[in-house]
Amino acid sequence: MTTPSWMKPAKTDAEKLADDKAAKIKEINDAYTADAQPLIKEYPEVEQQTWALQDAEAKAYLAWHDDQQGDPPATPVLNQILAGRNGEDGTETMHELCIAVRGNAEMFTQFQQLTGRRQRLVKQVRGAETVEAVDVVEW
Repeated sequence: MTTPSWMKPAKTDAEKLADDKAAKIKEINDAYTADAQPLIKEYPEVEQQTWALQDAEAKAYLAWHDDQQGDPPATPVLNQILAGRNGEDGTETMHELCIAVRGNAEMFTQFQQLTGRRQRLVKQVRGAETVEAVDVVEW
């Protein structure tokens, strides 16, 4: 049996503030995600999970490519990606793939400024002591 709404006590100021903070953080996170969507919309999440490894392999390969001292670094992830991209008759080289990976990595690195902004705004919301202070925080 549920208690009728007229019998429930009104929320305290602390409860209202907590609710407003939660709603504002969701609003900030939703705005952040909306801004990220154009960058990631074409990439499945499972692929996104390999980006740091792809970038590390690409950096190592490009550093080796510049002076070609010794053996090339191991690039197991990029080798598999390149095999899939080239199929039976493709001509893309490891160097070209690495340049593409680094270009994407740079674009996503630039986006991290928005990550920092999101974190700053969430911190402001969490530190707010009034509903009014929460309400002035905007993406």
